[in-house]
Amino acid sequence: MCALTEDCTKKYKSVRNKIRNETRKLHKQEQHNVADQCKLNPKAFWKYINNKRKIKTGIGELNSVDVCSNPITVSTNTEKAEVLGQVYSQSKKN
Repeated sequence: MCALTEDCTKKYKSVRNKIRNETRKLHKQEQHNVADQCKLNPKAFWKYINNKRKIKTGIGELNSVDVCSNPITVSTNTEKAEVLGQVYSQSKKN
């Protein structure tokens, strides 16, 4: 059984590394294409730049329960961290 697990792990790592290499090649190729075309098509260049500058949204509001088991909505980052920490600690106990 151990050999089967090791074999599966090796196959998984091999496929994972191939995919990672391909995505890196595609990303590098995209950057080269944008760089080559920036003089001829500045709009595409700025579209690429602005796409990379966008800020990702954070974690939305969370629904939880307070000490008295009343439902609450958590919106501040500190409260979200506390709720997620509680959920994580409960899952680690089980």
